[in-house]
Amino acid sequence: MFRNIFFAGLTASIFGTLISVAYIFVFKYSPLEVDFTEKASFIYLLSFNLLIGMITCFVYFAFLKIVKKENIVSFIVSFLLCGVSILLALMFMFTVDTTLVFKNENAELYKDYYYFILAPISFFPALSWFTFNPLFIKK
Repeated sequence: MFRNIFFAGLTASIFGTLISVAYIFVFKYSPLEVDFTEKASFIYLLSFNLLIGMITCFVYFAFLKIVKKENIVSFIVSFLLCGVSILLALMFMFTVDTTLVFKNENAELYKDYYYFILAPISFFPALSWFTFNPLFIKK
């Protein structure tokens, strides 16, 4: 059972990373040409998604050992994951670093919007978990 939960978290993390990278590249190749990959690099996005995905799978497994009912565990973990995603999005939006400096000129012009553009990325691990959870974890 743990193997299925672990692979659900790992697959969701990798998929969330791909979606996050695609989301950042939308702004890079948009008419604005804002390249935030300097701060939101592939490694940053991968580590963020892996952190959320692995924590989710370990919490799911721990709650499953404690509660023993998958429906209740699924609800609790999903509820917590939604709450964490909203909290992270709010933290991205309201924790603005005023000393943030980009080497890219266009990114420097739009640096005030960096955290607001980064905020939706906090939802990608949760959405990926919800997508891949039914494939790996049979109820």
